[in-house]
Amino acid sequence: MTSKIDLAYSDDVYFPESLLDGWLSVSAVLLTTSLLFYHMSRVKSLKVKPYLAKIVSIGLILISTSYMVYALIPYTKRMNYTIKKCIKMNECSDSQTQELKVLKASYLFLGMLTILIQAIIVYLVVTTI
Repeated sequence: MTSKIDLAYSDDVYFPESLLDGWLSVSAVLLTTSLLFYHMSRVKSLKVKPYLAKIVSIGLILISTSYMVYALIPYTKRMNYTIKKCIKMNECSDSQTQELKVLKASYLFLGMLTILIQAIIVYLVVTTI
């Protein structure tokens, strides 16, 4: 029987991940709404002036991106806290600490990639009219 604590598979990690996942979902819904609205205005399903459609679409994408940024900041802080907690605990192995760092880096990378893609979409929307 081992007395090692596995923080990588505990609520200390699942809770920040679930919060980040929730905000990522909100961000995805806003991005989808923005693109759908913009598409509907371009194919004339909605009678909206092109510049108004552009402003609304870009605004929704910027709000979506803001949600991602504001989700990544507390996620990083929570994971840093968990990593420091693991380092201080004798029962938490070095491999667990490394696994926590990899998890944090993976989610940060994916979040930043999402933000970059949203920025590219904004650029494409801006340059189409």
